[in-house]
Amino acid sequence: MSAPPAKGQLLVALFGDPVASSLSPAVHTAAFLACGLRWAYIPFRADAATLPKLFARLCGEGLAGANFTYPCKTAAAALCEQLSPEAARLRAVNTIRITGAGVEGFNTDVSGFAAALAETALDVGGRDALVLGAGAAARAVGVALEDAGAAVAFACRDVTAAGPGISPRATVLRLADAPAFLSERRPAVLVNATPVGLGPDDAPLFDYGVIPAGTFVWELNYGRETALLAAARERKLAAADGLGMLLHQAARAFELWTGEKAPAAVMRRAADDELRRRQL
Repeated sequence: MSAPPAKGQLLVALFGDPVASSLSPAVHTAAFLACGLRWAYIPFRADAATLPKLFARLCGEGLAGANFTYPCKTAAAALCEQLSPEAARLRAVNTIRITGAGVEGFNTDVSGFAAALAETALDVGGRDALVLGAGAAARAVGVALEDAGAAVAFACRDVTAAGPGISPRATVLRLADAPAFLSERRPAVLVNATPVGLGPDDAPLFDYGVIPAGTFVWELNYGRETALLAAARERKLAAADGLGMLLHQAARAFELWTGEKAPAAVMRRAADDELRRRQL
């Protein structure tokens, strides 16, 4: 855990496990400095069981806001008195704002992915999209894709564990059936929204050689070339990682906390610099 904030600083926390690899501390610290704000952004290791007690303690110490990553997004929703429409739909929160009115919960993953999607030349309107996983991040991506006009399918190991926020129009299938879906439906985009790829020794979810030409490959993990990204590069498929989504959702969170316009260029530069530093 990082050092506590200095006296007079406002505290924003990041809760999750793992958090050591997150770019968010570097991104938000740079943004606070650029805007002349005496705010500190500190990561805390937590899971669904330990989050409530840790959150309550930090609230007593002046917590102004927080981000939540895996595996805390669903548990975070229970900490809020108010939920934004996206957070209520997904029952998952990745950003909170604490004011005199109480704890407000938001899901900036939806707008973050939508903004990253808009930066590409990819038109998913009227086409299929396949999302690997059905956790909080996957469901947020599904909302953004459906709002963009895609017919969304989720592939997960346990189809009975798919959480709230999945549209009744969406298809939920077994991960083992993903290759057949890819071959038969030739979706506009394939999104990996599982943690598979974060570990250096992670085995591929399936044979990525079945991904059809013309399918855009989106790996939400960032900071390394995963097996999925390597396969896309080898096959000359258009691809992206999760950095754009991270930066867009971070900018929205910054604005919710501070009421100021996020310094997007500063935040992107901080992310790039931190990634380069880790590669040294």
